[in-house]
Amino acid sequence: MSMAKFQLQLIKEILQEYHKNYEHHRCSRSGNNYPTRLTGRHFPSVHQSGKKNRKRRCVVRAVSGVRRESMHQCQQCNVGLCVSPCFEIYHTKLHY
Repeated sequence: MSMAKFQLQLIKEILQEYHKNYEHHRCSRSGNNYPTRLTGRHFPSVHQSGKKNRKRRCVVRAVSGVRRESMHQCQQCNVGLCVSPCFEIYHTKLHY
């Protein structure tokens, strides 16, 4: 097995195991709160819906008990987020 394949396999196994422990220890109200939100390329987008009010609740502020709605979301994670600073916090900090 090459070093690159070994490293990739190791990363996958760590994420799978860590994901189980993370979900077990932390109750999440958001739809996609997996460690994979800390990897990859995520970009803010405007939330599109057929309803008049297109806002979604910001998941970072909701954890703090603050109700804040935003027209923006991370499409890859399918969560509502304020563009600044919550989008960066959500995608860079494990415990926000």
